[in-house]
Amino acid sequence: MFAIPLLLMAFVASAHATTIQRFALAELADNAEHIVVATCQKVEPELVHGNIYTRYSFLVSETVKGDKEQTLTLHLPGGQFQGINSRIAGMPVFARGDEAVLFLTIENQLGHAWPVGLGQGAFRIERHADHDARVYQNLDGLSFYETAAKRATTAQPVQGAELGAFLDRLRALGKASTDAR
Repeated sequence: MFAIPLLLMAFVASAHATTIQRFALAELADNAEHIVVATCQKVEPELVHGNIYTRYSFLVSETVKGDKEQTLTLHLPGGQFQGINSRIAGMPVFARGDEAVLFLTIENQLGHAWPVGLGQGAFRIERHADHDARVYQNLDGLSFYETAAKRATTAQPVQGAELGAFLDRLRALGKASTDAR
């Protein structure tokens, strides 16, 4: 008798989350085809085959990994189109002027790259007058599956890391993977 309400509560709680593998920073870097520091210049929602997508155009200020490009475009599911709001749990959303460090996949068959691990692959850059720029992941809408052994490898915190130190850490990870080959 009590099992049905508990089952319904579990379903409702999970209905607004996307369950994915958790990546440590080194894994994000290894799995990324490109890692860039970029600023969102344009946000264009559109309807594609009945589904809402948003095209984000970015100006790249630094390339940490991959081919150097001055601009890049992400074409991600979700957005707001003609008064209809579509949201994919865990998918990053950007606004014009947002700065981020992006870990991007190889382009898919349609020629579109995505952030590795959805929101895990998008570190927002926040700048404040009273301290250096810092990076933050927005992991809202994501739930993670991981083993106990995996949990031990993801323990290095990156939330609120100073931008310069974070980029230095990424460069060191890139050098270590290049040296290992």
